[in-house]
Amino acid sequence: MSFPISTYNSSLNDFCIVGINYRKSDMNIRGKFSLSAEQSELLLKESIAKKIAGCMVLSTCNRTEIYGLSDQQELIQLFCLNTSCSEKDFLDHGYVHRGLEAIGHLFKVASGLDSQIVGDYEILSQIKHAAKTAKELGCVNSFMERAINYALQVSKEIKTKTKLSSGTVSVSYAAIEIIKEKIEELGGKKILLVGTGKFGNQIAKNLKDYLPGTHVSFANRTNKKALQLAELYHGEYISYENINMACNDADIIIASSAAGSYTIHPSFFFTGKTRLILDLAVPQNVDPDVVKIPGTTLLNVDEVSRILDKTISLRQSEIPKALEIIDDTLSSLEQWHRQQFNNPLLVLVKSQLFQLNEIYFDEMNGDKIHKTIATLAIQLKHKNNKGCLCINALNSYLQMNYETTP
Repeated sequence: MSFPISTYNSSLNDFCIVGINYRKSDMNIRGKFSLSAEQSELLLKESIAKKIAGCMVLSTCNRTEIYGLSDQQELIQLFCLNTSCSEKDFLDHGYVHRGLEAIGHLFKVASGLDSQIVGDYEILSQIKHAAKTAKELGCVNSFMERAINYALQVSKEIKTKTKLSSGTVSVSYAAIEIIKEKIEELGGKKILLVGTGKFGNQIAKNLKDYLPGTHVSFANRTNKKALQLAELYHGEYISYENINMACNDADIIIASSAAGSYTIHPSFFFTGKTRLILDLAVPQNVDPDVVKIPGTTLLNVDEVSRILDKTISLRQSEIPKALEIIDDTLSSLEQWHRQQFNNPLLVLVKSQLFQLNEIYFDEMNGDKIHKTIATLAIQLKHKNNKGCLCINALNSYLQMNYETTP
């Protein structure tokens, strides 16, 4: 009897993550490896051309990761080709995870355990969006979809059963806390938000909820989006052509656009005043030289995150509980995977037993065959020696027939 090789086994072994994140690289390096929505879509289409069974791209301010059912070298090449970085750059700053370790990493990312701010659940919506994009392009096969669903499940369970996300702490909320800390009298202060994408929308909501006495203006490279957000949050719309004047006029500037280059320059500021500028974009939106302007304080996303360390320490005690949930979910996925891997074998053995029954036994032994297969399925969940287990199943079936033979 030859045993079939299931694609599920290779799917688990081939599941690979290549990535770069805040742990090994600063924001300048992360900026070089950042992938825009257009670049991500192009990479996914290239993965299809290369016949990669499954692929997903996650690119945020803190990480860029490619998830794929492929050889790691192929994913690294895709990564570097679409970011114009060298493989040496990746090897110096990146990382690779494979198999069950890669699945575990995905679970940690989805649950906020691997976020720069522990317990930050903004990443979950970004994973959902990445999965939706990949699925729409036909890049998510059944195994990858199951792995993603397990990641969403474990994230929900950790959020429900632990205090890992206690309090409202995220980069977008951290901006509010820093503004409160740095600016004593906020009443009437002018805040300019540059960048009105999804992240900018979260910041805008926080500005409305927590800084109601301020005057907020919105600017974006696509003027229509800035106008829509200004109307939604009852702020002032600034045409992007006038961004230099708006920056000069503002007391507080929050930059979060996906421009990919500096959009705010020292030349924008010609009136002396105290200003706080938060550059929450990767790559950076604000030319670092603005700090040379008297009265200007500039903080980037890494510096914003470090300010929250005191708050994050309160969540550390919940990490063991979260890791236990992840381990349990990994075991569940592995058990499901083993079952999928063994299904073709069980079907084959069942078919062979029915053929054997027709040749050697007069009566119909369907119940005995089903019992034998059920026992074999349980054994296969815990042991990998398929040949011996199948022989044992055959002996067990024959023994049941001999015991009932007059």
